[in-house]
Amino acid sequence: MSSLWIINKAGGLVFQSEHFQYPHKANEETELSSNDYLVLAGTLHGIHAISARITPTPGKVCAGLEVLEADNLLIHVKMTETDRTHANPGKTLEDSYGLYVDYVMKDPFYIAEMPIRVEAFERKVADLLT
Repeated sequence: MSSLWIINKAGGLVFQSEHFQYPHKANEETELSSNDYLVLAGTLHGIHAISARITPTPGKVCAGLEVLEADNLLIHVKMTETDRTHANPGKTLEDSYGLYVDYVMKDPFYIAEMPIRVEAFERKVADLLT
C-alpha cells in the first residue's frame, strides 16, 4: 500500500499518509496542493455514496464502491463498522483501522470528524505502510 486516506462521514479528508514518490512530484509545478487532495477525497466519497444507491437489482442492498482498478492504480474502500456496510479489501486496511481505533479514537484530545494530528498514529501507519 502506498497511500492511506481517512475520509470522515461528510467526505472531508481527515488524514493522509503517502509512502512513495508520485510521478507528478518530479515536477514541482504539477504537485497537488492540500486543497486538491480535499477535492479528490470528496469526489471519492461522492462516488462511493452514489454507487451504493444505484444497484440494478431490485431488493438487493449494494455496499457501494469497494474496489476501483485502472492502469497503474488500485483503490480499495473500507467502510468502518459504524456504517451500515462493511467491505473487507485486505489485511493492510484492517490493520490501519486497528491503529486508528487504538491511537486516534482512544486519544482524549482527538475530536471526531476533525483532521487527525496524533503523532503515534502517524508513526505506526508509516511503519505499517513501509
